[in-house]
Amino acid sequence: GHCYYRPMTFPFSQTANNNTNMGVCVNTGDLTIDPSLDLIVNPGNPSRSMLFHRMNTDDEGFRMPLHGRTVIHNEGVALMEQWINSLQSCQ
Repeated sequence: GHCYYRPMTFPFSQTANNNTNMGVCVNTGDLTIDPSLDLIVNPGNPSRSMLFHRMNTDDEGFRMPLHGRTVIHNEGVALMEQWINSLQSCQ
């Protein structure tokens, strides 16, 4: 899907060999939540990844997706953590 206020998209056809489209090493442009969450996806560091933070909170001001969710999907969060940990660091 598309997140109109974040510079990331997740269509499979655009992700082959292009981590930028998935927000890897892309600056969030928004430090209002926590300045340590400066990258959408911070390779090898889920706790410093905005995407991981938004999936792992039930705070309605920050959760992702914004609508249609009231609980944290623990299996999805674990899968995202595993993926972020598998990525190479930003160079």
